[in-house]
Amino acid sequence: MSVQKKTIWLELILVILVNAVLIYVFIEMDLFERVYHFSRDYESLQLDELIPLSISLLLSCIYLLGRLWRNSVIYARETEAQASKDSLTKLLNRRTLERALACEWDRYQRYHENFCVVLFDIDDFSDINDALGHVEGDRVLIDVAKIVANNTRKTDSVGRWGEEEFLILCPVCTTEQATAIAEKLRAAIYRTLKDGVELSASFAVAQSHPDGTLEELMKRTDLALHKAKKRGKNCVVTG
Repeated sequence: MSVQKKTIWLELILVILVNAVLIYVFIEMDLFERVYHFSRDYESLQLDELIPLSISLLLSCIYLLGRLWRNSVIYARETEAQASKDSLTKLLNRRTLERALACEWDRYQRYHENFCVVLFDIDDFSDINDALGHVEGDRVLIDVAKIVANNTRKTDSVGRWGEEEFLILCPVCTTEQATAIAEKLRAAIYRTLKDGVELSASFAVAQSHPDGTLEELMKRTDLALHKAKKRGKNCVVTG
């Protein structure tokens, strides 16, 4: 639970406790009965009109508290969502991906359902920046992010892993299925940009192994990506 949500819940609990204590005190002191007798003794002051006014104020306060609670929840959700996303591509950021990988590995240890990691790197991205400028380079990253988001499964976790690296976590997935996803993305990304600059990406695919660890899985993924670069780039290699 995020810090914002914890704060909201603590404040709500505090409000409930304070009201519970006040109600208890009112009952023990027979406060309402005292108010009634007081109003009868001083009818000329028309104190009975304060009761509906008090009820109206109470309802207004309840409404305002409800609105504040709702707005606080919305704000907490938006803040949490922003903290999990990469500011440029709007995909998941590395920290969120690392948490997702750790959770998926724990799930794999319990249920033994294979999952795959797809890691890819835009080929010669520094050359694209040099030839077209950093603004165009950012546009390339945004376009690639959209391609990835539109060509992966709803169950996949997609994010930016490094400056020009992207990672896809594919739960309940075989090497063959993940390779097909990677090949589809490779073909969708490949194109010629302005001034004849070529855009392509190298892909690595690795599947969970019962005798391995998450660290070992990521090392295999990195090694496969290195092999893809050595093979001439713009290809998919399994590790």
